[in-house]
Amino acid sequence: MTLAPLRQLLPLLVLASACAETSTGPTGAASLPRPILDDEDPWSMIPAEADLVLWADMAKLRSSPWTRDSFAKVALQDAASAEPGLDQMGNIDHLVFAKVPALRDGASLLVAEGRFDREKLRAAFAHKAGASEISTYRGAEVNIRGDEALAFLGKRTMLSGLTVAVRAAIDCNIGVARAIDSESWLQKLRGEMGRDKGPTPPVAALYVRLQTATREELMREMGEGGNLEEFGARVDLDSDLSVNAIGATRTEQQARDLAARLGERIREVRGRPIVAAFGLGSVVDSVRFIAEDVRVHGNLRVSERERSEISQRMTIVAELLAKMRKEKPQGEENKQP
Repeated sequence: MTLAPLRQLLPLLVLASACAETSTGPTGAASLPRPILDDEDPWSMIPAEADLVLWADMAKLRSSPWTRDSFAKVALQDAASAEPGLDQMGNIDHLVFAKVPALRDGASLLVAEGRFDREKLRAAFAHKAGASEISTYRGAEVNIRGDEALAFLGKRTMLSGLTVAVRAAIDCNIGVARAIDSESWLQKLRGEMGRDKGPTPPVAALYVRLQTATREELMREMGEGGNLEEFGARVDLDSDLSVNAIGATRTEQQARDLAARLGERIREVRGRPIVAAFGLGSVVDSVRFIAEDVRVHGNLRVSERERSEISQRMTIVAELLAKMRKEKPQGEENKQP
């Protein structure tokens, strides 16, 4: 089953393309097996060795005024696709994507909770290869195609990824392997980012425990991240949009230096003409980076009024560009700017 719609909907997955080394996190003792339930917590299925985890509340993203138009456009594209099963993306309520390189280089896992047409998903899974094998693992029916697998747990949960990762998720679900929701680094990040947020979960969140290869990739792409040990970001969509991020470094001095460099980059961005053109000045001005102990806290907020104004300006610019292109003399369209 293709994940192209997921990549379109969730830009945070860009970090998932970074390579990662084998995790050295604690494995701990396995707890007693527990039965597979109809409605499980997706977090309990992510192996403890995962070094990147992305959470998304797809139901909220589909209904939020901040994102529903984008989701609607992708839904139209999926509806026009000849590939079976793409329309099932609209039935996902909650989603967790994880990279688990300790299982195998490049291993990833998708855990989705929602209302699925299992036969359509199985057809989509077998679409490219033309067939898939069906086997049973710890009581769960698993479809296997080459190195990849698709499995269903209970009534509402789907697992997809490399077979080794899907089996590891099933192990976590029944309690014979340790899940990431008990890992101290993740618990700490989730707790810090959820401070003052109450019991409401975020609409999207990213948690990364940086390995050497991941850190090197960030340095190549962004020029930052050389001293980062962990990173987390949380997105909340109410009437306002807010993003809270935390980066953990090794020392207090590294945290102060990183906060200062990021603040300088924001000031550079503030002076760019496109920021003024789209009315993003107040948004950029809202970004704050504060060093506390060995952590850097970042915050951004966009108000409902600002969202409306930005949307209007982007619409005006898009219409202007379309008009300019339409009025361009014949033969000019293919000339380089």
